[in-house]
Amino acid sequence: MGAIKDIVDLTKDLKARAKERRDMDVIHKIQSLAFTLQSQHADIIERDVRLMEENAALKRQLEESNTEEIRIHCGIEFRRGKRTGGQWFGFCPQCHLPAADWPNGKGVGCSSSCDWSSSEAGSIAEAIRRMGP
Repeated sequence: MGAIKDIVDLTKDLKARAKERRDMDVIHKIQSLAFTLQSQHADIIERDVRLMEENAALKRQLEESNTEEIRIHCGIEFRRGKRTGGQWFGFCPQCHLPAADWPNGKGVGCSSSCDWSSSEAGSIAEAIRRMGP
């Protein structure tokens, strides 16, 4: 914004010194361009403020839509929210990937390559039943 102010100040100075009509026409054109730039700059600032406000509102909406209820029970991290369809699902408390029942049904482990496991629950379904609503 300082450059525009400098242009306006210079044109005022030139106007004071101008002797010929031709100089005055050029000075008026420069002033007109400077005022146009100022107006465009103000419009851009207003647009940027609006976009920042919209962006903040969209971020809040995204946060709210991704909100999940989280409980830890029997060493398993349970989540319920939009991405789980409103149902409780078991997740690894270390890497937060889905948990899976052991093939023998007597424990739960991480579905990824992380080493987490828990035999406290027996199975995910059993832990959900014991956890309650």
